[in-house]
Amino acid sequence: MDKPWKVILAFTGIFVAGILVGGLGTLRWGKNFTPRQPRGEQFGPQMFQRLVAQLDLTEEQQAKVRPIINQATEELRQLRGTTQRTTAGVLERMQGDIAAVLTPEQKAKFETQVSQARERIRHFLEERARRIKAREKRDPPPPK
Repeated sequence: MDKPWKVILAFTGIFVAGILVGGLGTLRWGKNFTPRQPRGEQFGPQMFQRLVAQLDLTEEQQAKVRPIINQATEELRQLRGTTQRTTAGVLERMQGDIAAVLTPEQKAKFETQVSQARERIRHFLEERARRIKAREKRDPPPPK
């Protein structure tokens, strides 16, 4: 084989073509395979819109379905709040139990770790709220 560069070029071309076809295929059809779960505040309106579109609900059916979805959305919101409070209580109890076992030096390090984790969570929640507000300005939720 006196021209190995031709073989290398052919394999490289096939590889690049595969990347292009795979990337374009993913962009075109990939979104169909990964359904987005609605966030808590989006659940009710998205569920309602999906049902209206997919089931071709009449105005009368829409009037009956909307309060059902609104009630479920409110129950889910309350459940999330309860779960968050319960989780926070369990974590605080765990941290207290761990701190009781530690030496003073270890306890100081542990308290630093806990405060850093709380700061990361606070920053995450603030950033998430900022993104939600920006999205709502850009795409206001449908009227109830």
